[in-house]
Amino acid sequence: MLEGLKENLLEARKNLEKSLIQTFVASQSHATSENRKQMLKIMKQEKIEGIKSNCTSYVAGLSTTAKGKWVTQAKQTFKQTTSKFDKC
Repeated sequence: MLEGLKENLLEARKNLEKSLIQTFVASQSHATSENRKQMLKIMKQEKIEGIKSNCTSYVAGLSTTAKGKWVTQAKQTFKQTTSKFDKC
């Protein structure tokens, strides 16, 4: 009888320790991981928007400084490349 009670107490202690770890350690770790993922996603989006903005500015500047058939092709290529960033 005493041996069974001892085993039950050890099992209850083990379950309590698991619950405490889940509550205090795992939840904090999960929250930190999710925050990092969100931050990286925001940083990626900001970088993509910056690149798209720079490409648009470059195309506008190219139109005013250079002339010719190659300029039109270059502008079209830049626009196509910039539109690929929307899929990221």
